[in-house]
Amino acid sequence: MASDESGSSFVAGFVLGGIVGAIVGILLAPKPGSETRADLLIQSETLRGRAEDLAARVREQVGPTVEGVRERVGPAVEGVRERVTPIAERVVANLSGNAPGSVVDDGAGGEASWEESPDSDAGKKV
Repeated sequence: MASDESGSSFVAGFVLGGIVGAIVGILLAPKPGSETRADLLIQSETLRGRAEDLAARVREQVGPTVEGVRERVGPAVEGVRERVTPIAERVVANLSGNAPGSVVDDGAGGEASWEESPDSDAGKKV
């Protein structure tokens, strides 16, 4: 993944260097202001077109990869959400004082567990 990041950084630096070089070259050329402004307008339109083409190519190349990652990660995220939501709801209820019971930490770096208080209605038949 580091090589992908350095590759995109290189392309961004290359494009930025080209833009800066073109602007400096145009500004230092011995021309009247109106001609320089016209040249800048033409160059900016050309560079805008190139940037749009480059962005489209990057989207075409990266798009399928992003979709593949979404397809693989989506179910895992949903599974974690299904497991965490009830626990988070219990913790919120416990912190607000509405839950019978408490979260108990074993103190050994293990998992916390739910401990019912003796006066709770959990496990009682109605």
